[in-house]
Amino acid sequence: MILIDKLLEGKILIVIRGLNVKESTDLCHILLENDVRFVEVSFSDEDASEVLKALKSSFDGKLFLGAGTVFEERIYQKALALGANYVLSPGLSQKVAELSKKDQIPYIPGVFTSTDVQNALELGLDLLKLYPADLDLLRSYRGPFPKVKFMPFGGVTDANVVQYFSYGASAVGIGSYIANKELLQEKRFTELADRIKKIKQLIGGSNGPVC
Repeated sequence: MILIDKLLEGKILIVIRGLNVKESTDLCHILLENDVRFVEVSFSDEDASEVLKALKSSFDGKLFLGAGTVFEERIYQKALALGANYVLSPGLSQKVAELSKKDQIPYIPGVFTSTDVQNALELGLDLLKLYPADLDLLRSYRGPFPKVKFMPFGGVTDANVVQYFSYGASAVGIGSYIANKELLQEKRFTELADRIKKIKQLIGGSNGPVC
């Protein structure tokens, strides 16, 4: 899918969790200014629908907006109704896999065990969210699963992002290091932009090869 190709080219997906509409909007302006195009709104938040709706209104056609923590059909249908471009889940959901295939919506499931990976491959899914992120596990999976594209999520920062890519990551999901409530509340936008620029410089982003 073209959308997945663009995600793999940019290498970064930002996870919004615990931010209100204003904070999320401010963040997305900073992401757009720094050419980071993929954003997930976590549906573990009560106001996720409101946030996604607002972001679609402001950034549709500019950012690729996805819905995360989607593992029930009810949430899946809500996310699609709000215009989510793709969906993610913390684990592998066969139901969501079936629905997304029918609707031709990209689905990135979470995996951790080798059984998870095998089950995802059997469902035709090969871009997988490694959650929680684990460097040793990522490195060990390169042998038995050379064709899988892993995206580590959880605790990714400028201190470890290069190592994740050197161990075989195809992209990364970054949460509070970039989607940082304190920095957004204090309007420390330059600091956030500097963090984004540093991550992109370290991994190459869409501007060049990793490491």
